[in-house]
Amino acid sequence: MNTKVIVGVVAAVVVVIAAAAYFVIPIWSSTAKWKGPVKEIESEKFTKEGDVTTIQFSSRLEAPLDKVQTAMWGVERGAESVEGIRQSNLVKQEGNTKVVELQLKLLSLPLQQFTMEFTLDQAKHRMSFKTLQSQTQDLNGWYQLEGSPDGTQTHVSYEAKSRAKVPLPVPQSVQESAQKEFFVNTLRGIKKRAQAPTG
Repeated sequence: MNTKVIVGVVAAVVVVIAAAAYFVIPIWSSTAKWKGPVKEIESEKFTKEGDVTTIQFSSRLEAPLDKVQTAMWGVERGAESVEGIRQSNLVKQEGNTKVVELQLKLLSLPLQQFTMEFTLDQAKHRMSFKTLQSQTQDLNGWYQLEGSPDGTQTHVSYEAKSRAKVPLPVPQSVQESAQKEFFVNTLRGIKKRAQAPTG
């Protein structure tokens, strides 16, 4: 093997190692805190069939149902109170349907942009959502709320189906950690708005 080939191979290895250090290590380190139980999540389940992942979470918030529902429906205010949402703009609202542009930064993954449609069924305490536009993935699902008998707490059920539009260069466990982070951050933002004093 001549010297130029050896130098080329060594240079290629150095580039691969540097790329791993720059992209992969930060992702793995930011994923670590989402492994195992998280106090805000009562139950979680991930199932994968083909290119579709189904995500299920449940949680409980110390706030009345009506306040949680009002806070949850303020999806265009996500950037104000939800960590990881860099931007949230209301594009249009017609009745009980909103179209919102979102920019998300989860874990150490690249910034993601979505145009999402949200629909609220006030009587059933259910907010459904679906992706209208995204370069990376399609997401559709719902949040279901249920008030406690004493009116002081709200149970939150969440289910979503995610389909990557392009092969993602990160393991399934990292994608699951990103979903977990976003759910928990969303709950914290809803709780913050629901518990804020009014008037």
